[in-house]
Amino acid sequence: MNTPKMNYVAVGAFVIVALVGVVIAVATLTGRTGATDKYFSIYKNVTGVKFGTQVFYEGYPVGQVEEVIPVVEGGAMKFRVNYEVTEGWQIPSDSVARIGSSGLLSAISINIDAGRSQTALKPGAQVAGREAADLFSVMSDMAGEVSNIAENDIRPLLATINRTADSFAATVDTVGVLLEEDGERMIKKFAALADDLSERAPRIAKNIDEGTASFAVLAKDLGDTQAKLDKLLDTTGSMVGENRDQVRQSIADLKHVADSLARHVDAVNQNLEGTARNMFEFSREIRQNPGLLLSGASPTKKGLGD
Repeated sequence: MNTPKMNYVAVGAFVIVALVGVVIAVATLTGRTGATDKYFSIYKNVTGVKFGTQVFYEGYPVGQVEEVIPVVEGGAMKFRVNYEVTEGWQIPSDSVARIGSSGLLSAISINIDAGRSQTALKPGAQVAGREAADLFSVMSDMAGEVSNIAENDIRPLLATINRTADSFAATVDTVGVLLEEDGERMIKKFAALADDLSERAPRIAKNIDEGTASFAVLAKDLGDTQAKLDKLLDTTGSMVGENRDQVRQSIADLKHVADSLARHVDAVNQNLEGTARNMFEFSREIRQNPGLLLSGASPTKKGLGD
């Protein structure tokens, strides 16, 4: 045989060997290296599930998804997921095929949680399906609740506090001007200021009461948020896998923040009530004895000392 023909035979043999190797590699990667049994599950949501999605049995790879078919069931659109598992694999009849991932960054897969039944499903039977819990959707709803609390409760409360602070600053400025005037004019103006303070005090007290009520609503909303966080912890325990410790730590931190806010609500309420009482006492003393601003003692006591 001449050299050109030998080269053709060698190239042809190499191409055939390469094709066989590719076929074997593809079969190995797709998990279809042997006989399989077909099963299916019905889901309302199949986000991330497609051809080739791996199927696990209690974490052990047993097959893959073959196709996802939309079906109408009970007047609603659902999805039938057909998959194949290793031939002869025993799946208890009360097993559940759950869509999920082993970690936050892991690929979506179908994990069959083994049931306790002694009866195995026959090939071609339906395995009960369960959709993955949407952790990000729950967190988004919680963020919306927090935003609503900040917009409808905290912001009006801060506006009330700012108005009260501005009013008090204006009062202090007025007192400073009066102290620069002569005694008689200062007494007259300060008497008018005391009357104005007596009129303002009920409104200030009302604003403080409204602020206290807003804090109470905030505390209640924070309590509801804490309940939602507890529910979130219960419903996502099976999904977080290796990140369970980090998620629990995050929930504990949120609880600590909620408890801290609840404790500070009582302290702020007490300080605001004390401020209101001091303002009432201050205005009452000035109306009874305006001379306190100059001498620091009542005129009667000063006369007796002289």
